[in-house]
Order: sequence, then structure tokens, then C-alpha cells
Amino acid sequence: MLLRAASGHRRWTLRLLLALGTSGGPACGTTSEPPRDGTARMTDTLKVLIARALAAPMSNIFLNRARADTIQAIMARQTGPDARLSRYSLAQERLRAGQTREAIDDLQALMQAAGISPDQITPDTKPLFDLLAIAWLRLGEQENCLANPGANVCILPLDGSGRHKREEGARRAIAQLGALLARFPEDHGSRWLLNVAYMSVGEYPTRVPRRFLIPGLVPRPDATFPRFPNVANDLGIAVNNRAGGLSIEDFNRDGFLDLFMTSWGLNDPSHLFLADGHGGYVDRTAEAGLSGIVGGLNTLHADYDNDGYEDILVLRGAWMGDAGAFPNSLLHNRGDGTFADVTFSSGLLSFHPTQTGAWADFNLDGHLDLFIGNESAAPEGGTSRRSELWLNNRDGTFTEVSRQVGIDLDEFVKGVVWGDVNNDGLPDLFVSILFGRNRLYLNQGGQSITTWRFEEHGREAGVQLPLASFPAWFWDFDQDGWEDLLVLSYDNRHSTSLHEAVAREYLGLPLETEQAGRPLAVEPSRLFRNKGDGRFADVTRQAGLYDKVLFVMGSNFGDLDNDGWLDFYLGTGNPDLRSVIPNRMFRSLEGRRFEEVTLPGGFGHIQKGHATAFTDLDRDGDEDIYMVVGGAFEGDGFANVLFENPGWRNRTWIALELEGRTANRSAIGARVDLTVMESGGKTRTLRRTIGTGGSFGAGSLQLHVGLGRGTRVKQLRIVWPDGARSTTSYSDLAVNRVYHIVQGEPPVVLERPPVVFRRSLTLPAAGKHDHD
Repeated sequence: MLLRAASGHRRWTLRLLLALGTSGGPACGTTSEPPRDGTARMTDTLKVLIARALAAPMSNIFLNRARADTIQAIMARQTGPDARLSRYSLAQERLRAGQTREAIDDLQALMQAAGISPDQITPDTKPLFDLLAIAWLRLGEQENCLANPGANVCILPLDGSGRHKREEGARRAIAQLGALLARFPEDHGSRWLLNVAYMSVGEYPTRVPRRFLIPGLVPRPDATFPRFPNVANDLGIAVNNRAGGLSIEDFNRDGFLDLFMTSWGLNDPSHLFLADGHGGYVDRTAEAGLSGIVGGLNTLHADYDNDGYEDILVLRGAWMGDAGAFPNSLLHNRGDGTFADVTFSSGLLSFHPTQTGAWADFNLDGHLDLFIGNESAAPEGGTSRRSELWLNNRDGTFTEVSRQVGIDLDEFVKGVVWGDVNNDGLPDLFVSILFGRNRLYLNQGGQSITTWRFEEHGREAGVQLPLASFPAWFWDFDQDGWEDLLVLSYDNRHSTSLHEAVAREYLGLPLETEQAGRPLAVEPSRLFRNKGDGRFADVTRQAGLYDKVLFVMGSNFGDLDNDGWLDFYLGTGNPDLRSVIPNRMFRSLEGRRFEEVTLPGGFGHIQKGHATAFTDLDRDGDEDIYMVVGGAFEGDGFANVLFENPGWRNRTWIALELEGRTANRSAIGARVDLTVMESGGKTRTLRRTIGTGGSFGAGSLQLHVGLGRGTRVKQLRIVWPDGARSTTSYSDLAVNRVYHIVQGEPPVVLERPPVVFRRSLTLPAAGKHDHD
């Protein structure tokens, strides 16, 4: 089968295939006949690895169509209980593969063969009925939401275009879930899904049986926060795929922000959408030379070679264990609208499952280095896959130096971010480890790479929790000049009861309960305030984030309302198809606490949320939010969303494009302080750090800062990330302007007039909101 899959490839591909055999990953340098360029070489490598994976699908739980075929072939040779067990497994795989009617037929045939009537719901048969209920609900989603990805589809409260026109799936789900609750009235997970099913046919809350109603799933009538319309479908950028990465940047340097996104399926294509300058986007993936660049759960971008064009890193293999031993891709931006995969020539080639990395100039030599957090199974007795710190050699190549500088990390890493936690000018490294103590590596500096050292201070700093952690980021949420840290929980010890935990939160029930001898507690996320003395204070409770079921994947932060305080959006869920829960938006209340604006703002999308970015795509002075949507299984795809910011009439802003000289050209790590003059003579200071945001989703390196009621920027101070900590200051900058600042030179105002999104005639353009 492998040889048939490889037929037609170049001789190099066949030789690589033979070299792979059944080993855990390809060996570098197995051929003396590489293709003519790095992109072709990577494309061929990925084809071979994908063929090998499809030849043994049972080793990868996410290859659902191939697994279903394998199970069906096995079942043909079985009888009796073995055949029934295989049919149940087949139904599971078909449901995960999106073959929903076939899965329903399998389940009904299995019940008939086993003599199980619809009213025989017992603890032993409940999993069968649970699966049938979610199958009917999924059918409704496929026939309505996926078939017609309109503005409000799958966004609570499922009104207007979000309601199902083909009601069979939802009606059957309501009947099945009602039967389950009649037998198990404390099944809050089924209760949650029942409320969602009623909502999908426009009967929430009035027709929901009172004893099973979950209130609060619609905005309050007195809500004053404006709704952010989803305009992705109107703009042609509602890519329908699975979980994936996102980088938003002006990749062709024409003054308009573009979008690059991936999907994590082994053979899922990437997409490059270039802004056309007239409010629309054009898919230029093929023209950019990216057609064979497939897969990847996350992406990062930065100008690693200081040529003035942002490059892209694609990270692959996450969650797949040894089956995820795929190479990452470093895509060099040629500056002419095309990209070249330079992974092989740059020295970055390795074969480890990962989805997290971060760029920073850790040794302050003016060139960006790269840390990649790999998913090692060594703590559980499996394959060791140490994380990697790649030193930029300043000639387009990298050298791995992690253990040389004191970072010996062999853990299941899910998030990495750089930040200067002690304000000494050296970027420090935080590592989020799933079910392990998180690490904080303080950068101690050195005279050269041979003397450079990092020291681990996670315990001393008090940032080792949560144990079940995933995405993270540094930010100065309280604007006091010290980088704080948000670490978000992903407690998948309870992955099959996530929807139940969310239901308990909405019902005001305790989360710390037990069911069937297992805890239902979901570990809280952690907001750490930097105390300025090397330690952090856990302020999660004070900030209003402790008693929240924040089961977080892709996420990021920005300023929703241009008030100068940083807000954040969380993509939630897990692979379980019952995890039909809303993504959640939180707005900062002057850096003291956070209020949820998920429902009034229209952000409560109930499909899985992944890579996220806050960016002013239409150049109108406020940040829009793009999110890659979709789950892990092959049939759990969905259309991506773009929430257009409706605007804030009485609030101002400023945007900065920084360009380093002795600092790295992307200016990643630059610290920016803005002293803002407000009406009445008052001043306030806002603080930001240049970067792409959190660890799962990458926004533009152009810095957007909401100024509230600011009338001018009295002083702008930039501390550049170079060895001298070069500082430049500028006075009396106008508001509502975009400035380009080259290190050491005066600011230049860029003419960047707004570009109204090109929308369908049925969807009115959002006007500026009057709310303050």
C-alpha cells in the first residue's frame, strides 16, 4: 500500500519511503538526490509520512475515515458479541468522520441486534443512547449550520439564521435526550445538550421542560455591550476546516493585513488570503507556492532574517504521540508574493509532535531565535522528545542550544511564551506543561553563547499552576509596568464531562463534586500579577476568573472597546463531540477584574475555537477578532469566523509599526509606554510589548493601542530589545493615526484610510456604537 501511495513520486521520494520502513520517524540525510528546492522536498516528505500514517490508521485516533474502513473489514469476519462491539466502534468512527447517517444506522442496527428497546436505558446501555443523541444533534448541525454558514450560525442564542430549518436532527435529539433525562435526571451534560437542541429550533426557553431548563443562555434584555457581527462568510474567508493555526500580517507590505491559516489534518491545505485593498480578500495560496504545505495546528510569524518581510513557522503533529512525528515548516517570505520552505536548509528539521513555539532575541544580537515546545511522553514512560531552543546563526540557519544554555526540558509542552518578567532587558521563557509543573526560565545573560545561561524559577516565582494548563501569555493587564501572566486551564482528565461542567457553572452548582467515583472538578485557570520582586501573586479570584469552566485551546488578547485595557477571547472545547459549549469573551474593567461579554457581544460560538487574533483588519481604528473554528476529528470541521468591531465613537487610538535596526527588525520584545493626555488635563500611562499575542494564534506585529478619551499622546517611549536597551522618545503625537517608527529615526505618519469590508447586500454595515 505504501508503494502504491508513492507511485508517481520522484525517485527521491521512493528512497525516503524505503528508508522509513516501520521506524518512528525518517532519518535526516537518507538520500543524495533531494528535489530542486526546499518546498518540493517538504511536500514530498509530507506525502510519504501521510501515506505511512494512512497505512496504519489504528495508531492515530484522528484518522477516522480510514479507521472506520479498517473496523468494517474486521467486522466482516466476526459474529456474536465481537461483531456487536465492532459495530459500536464503527459507529463511533463514522460519527467522528462526519458520516452521521451511517453512524445512526449502525447504532440502531446494533440496538436491534442486541434486543435493546428505546426504553431500556440503563447504566450499562447509557453510552449507546448518549452516542445516538449526539449523532442526531450532529446531523442537525451538518444539515443546517455547515450547509449554510451564515453570520449567526452556531452562535448563542441561535436566533435568526442560527435556527435550524431542517429540524429532523434536533427533534430526534430532543426526544433522545428527554428519554435519557427521564432515567437520569441528574445528567447535567444531557440537560445542557437538550437546551441547545431546543434553542436550535427556536423553542428556548419556552418549550424546555421546566425541571431541565438552564437559564441565562441568551443576552439580558438590558445588555449595553454591542454585538460584533460575524462577517467572515461575506468576505469569503470563512474557511471550513478543522482546528488550526492563524497568522495575520501584512505579508506583501502593501499596507493591508493578510491572513494565513492552517488546519491540522495531515493532508489539510493551508490558505493565504491577501487583502485586495477594496475591503475583500483573494486566496493566493497556489500563487504563493504553498499548495503542498499541509497540516499544522499552530503558526507563528516573524522576520527571522531581517529582510523586511515576515516569515511563517508551521507547527505539526500535536496530540498524536509517536504518530505525530512530523516536521515543522519554516516558510521564508521572498518579498515577491511567494514563500519557500527552508526547513531543511535552515537546520530546523526535526520530527516531534508539537503545536507551540515562540520567537524572541534571547541573546540580544539583533536576530530572532526560536523556542519550540515538544510533546514528550517521557514522563509517562514513552518516547523522549526534548524541547528545542534554536539559536539564529545570522546567516539563515539555526543551531539547537537548549541544554547548552541550561534548558533541559523533556515534558508534554502545550504553550511557550517569552516575556521580560524582571525588567532587566533580557527575555525570559515561560513553559506551560500539561499535567506537570509549569516552568519559568529566567534569562541570566552571558558574554557569548558558550557562557549564556537560563535558570528555572517556576516554584520560587509561584507560577507552577495550573497543572492542567495549555495556552498562556504575558501581558501587563494592570498597566503597572511589570509583565503579568495568564495561564489557561485544559483539564482533559474529564474530557467526556466538559459539557456537564459547563452546565453546572450556568446552573450555579458546585463544580467540585464527584460522579461514579471520579471528581468533576475542573482546575481553574490562573492569572498571576507580577509583584516586581521576582514573584507573582495569584489574583484569579479577585479578577473574577476562578469559578469559570475555562477549558481553553486557541485564544488571544487585545482591546475590544479602545479603552486602553486589555481584554481576551477564549476558544473552548475538546475532541468530544458533546463539547458543544460557547467560546467566551472577557472584558477588562480598568485592570481590576474581568466581566464576561460573551452573549451580548455575539461571541458565544458553540463550535470548537482554536487559533485567535485581535487585529484591525479594516483599518477603521478598532480591533476585529478572527478565530479558526473546528474540532479534532475528521468530521468536526466548521467555518472560521471574523467578528467585526462595531466601533466606539468617543474613544481614540494609535497604531505603531516598529522597525528595529540594532534590535531585530520585527521589534519583537520592544517595550512601549504611552503617556496619554485626556480632556481636562489628566494623563494616564499605557504599556505594551510588541508581539503576536498568546501561545495559540498570532496577531499582527503592528501595535494597536486604544486610548480611551485621550486627545493626544504626550510622550511615546520605546525600549528596543537590543544589547544596549536603546531608548527613543517622541512627544505630542496625534491620535487616530498610524505611525511607522524606524529605530533611531523620527515617526512617520502612514496614510491608512479605512477600507469598508465588502459585504453582502443582506447584511448591513455596522455603524459606530454610541456606548462609552
